[in-house]
Amino acid sequence: MKHIKLGKRSYLFISLMIAVLLLTACGKVTGSNATSKELRIGYQKNGTTLMLKQKKQLEKDLEESGYKVTWSEFNTGSSILEALNAGSIDIAGAGDIPSIFALSKGSDFKYIASEPSSPKTEGILVSKDSSIKSLKDLKGKKIAFNKASIAQYLLNQALASVGLTLNDIEPMYLNPPDASIAFEQGQVDAWVVWDPYMTVSESKGNIILQDAQGIVPLRSFYFSSSKLAEKNPEIVEKIVQHIADTGNGINENPTEAATLLEKETNIPHATWEKVLGRKKSDVHFMDQQAVNDLQAEADDLLKLKLIDQEVKIAEHVWDPEKKK
Repeated sequence: MKHIKLGKRSYLFISLMIAVLLLTACGKVTGSNATSKELRIGYQKNGTTLMLKQKKQLEKDLEESGYKVTWSEFNTGSSILEALNAGSIDIAGAGDIPSIFALSKGSDFKYIASEPSSPKTEGILVSKDSSIKSLKDLKGKKIAFNKASIAQYLLNQALASVGLTLNDIEPMYLNPPDASIAFEQGQVDAWVVWDPYMTVSESKGNIILQDAQGIVPLRSFYFSSSKLAEKNPEIVEKIVQHIADTGNGINENPTEAATLLEKETNIPHATWEKVLGRKKSDVHFMDQQAVNDLQAEADDLLKLKLIDQEVKIAEHVWDPEKKK
């Protein structure tokens, strides 16, 4: 084997080249790290998150902190919370009952903000020519609803208010798109669902037999991964502030949000204006009333044996004052 002898100049040249390559590589890694922090937001198609996504003010603000914002769409609260628990996303929006079900199964996340209770945005629908005129008339009927959702909780509480239980009806566990078809084709006698599905169905002449007013609270919540809330509380605060600003903008001008929602969902503008008119889009850090309502719901679900484990809501609430 022939050995190649290198002079001092050759060694010096090679050493300099290696140093340059190492410095270049380090520079690339450093630059990448400075801009590679990713904030992953999971969302469902509602006015607040869609407006936040379109405005891009959050992206501009967080870019200064070295974050790149990415968005992932989900169809249900359960699926979005599963992704949050699995670490696939960092921020999510979902309803009260899906969050309690998730926590009862051992999920780990933090409640960071909520909207006001809006019980008029969910209800029990019957067709315009239905013989069902009261909650008592639901006895023995086929009723469609999404399992492990606020719809199931509302139906249970509504039936209980007139001395009935889920054993007195024939449950049909269907997600909203499938339930909508079954309801329109007369395969079920009633349908328990939330907006925008409820208002869309109402616009076709169907009747809201009972909404959730006076029966159950109904809130939308925003969540963070426990890791983000613990390690980067200032980022969580910024996110909540942007969501709150967006919600206030919708309260002041629902027309803009309705236009965007029409484009994204193909549901008419007028329907979305009615949906938005049934609720307030305010967003606030978690308050005691929201915590109390969640705890009451969790206790009810445990008594009804719809969940197997006790859930202590306060243990999963992020407090911006304590930064945890």
